[in-house]
Amino acid sequence: MRREREAANGELADAEAARWRLRQREGLDEAGREELAAWLDVSGERRRAYAAHARVDALLSGLSGEQRRRLAAPAPTRTRRHALAACAVLLLACTLGWQWRASQPQWTQTLASTRGQQLERTLADGSRLSLDADTVVEVAYFKDRRETKLLRGQAMFAVARDAGRPFRVAAGQVRVTVLGTRFAVRNLYGAVEVTVEHGKVAVADHGDAEATAGASGEARSKLLLSDGQRALWRDGSLRPEAAVPPETVAAWRTGRLEFSDRPLAEVLAEFERYGPTGLRLARPDLGALRLSGSFASHDAAAFARILPRALPVALRRSGGETLIDARK
Repeated sequence: MRREREAANGELADAEAARWRLRQREGLDEAGREELAAWLDVSGERRRAYAAHARVDALLSGLSGEQRRRLAAPAPTRTRRHALAACAVLLLACTLGWQWRASQPQWTQTLASTRGQQLERTLADGSRLSLDADTVVEVAYFKDRRETKLLRGQAMFAVARDAGRPFRVAAGQVRVTVLGTRFAVRNLYGAVEVTVEHGKVAVADHGDAEATAGASGEARSKLLLSDGQRALWRDGSLRPEAAVPPETVAAWRTGRLEFSDRPLAEVLAEFERYGPTGLRLARPDLGALRLSGSFASHDAAAFARILPRALPVALRRSGGETLIDARK
């Protein structure tokens, strides 16, 4: 029912746009121009339909006067081939116009959370999107597909099933394709991680960080993930990771940070995404120490108290900061 309503709205906008283009060619006074502007302001569907007709008009404007006359009147037999050629030009122009219109998104949105902020949003198709702190996501829905770019941060997707429009997520060089499922994607520190809470997703390495989610290029490697399964892309390689209990996927939604053999430098950077910690490494090489554990994302003080028990480090105050130094 929803798709039928969208199709009907699109046809209505297209018909109205055609009438507006005709009125504009005949000439619009000031009141007419204001009326057109008000009509365009109502919806993106109207603006896209109007732009498509304007594109066709621009292409047709390149036809010569002779070609226009042949199109406007029955062609004599001896000029039939010329008339057919002119018709072919017209058909090509219309085809290009419609192809251009089909390539434009029907709905777009950019979502961004700030440091320490988490967002919950429902998208146009009913899919739900949860953003962790300091995360940026771009969403674009087309007639035949739904595309999302995770530019940075991490997000949880609960995708509404639509067999006619697969849902795709681009994160760095990784492309995730689903129909309807719940999964998390993380794009931070030069690595991309995909974890499935429920359903199935296809994860592929396209080897081109600038490609779009809908890129048709052949993937270098692919994985199929289901409940609790994870994949990690790092240093040009996509590989499966140890599975996790599905209920622990995207633990950041409950205020927890989960680390498994992660460098201390990354752990500190992760805490900083939720607020200033006042923690700093006394020496860069200490950032290579590996840490595992589960910590409250907004309680850096508790993390600092635990740190000397988990790693061979000691804490000392210096200039209003807490330095993490090697244990003597």
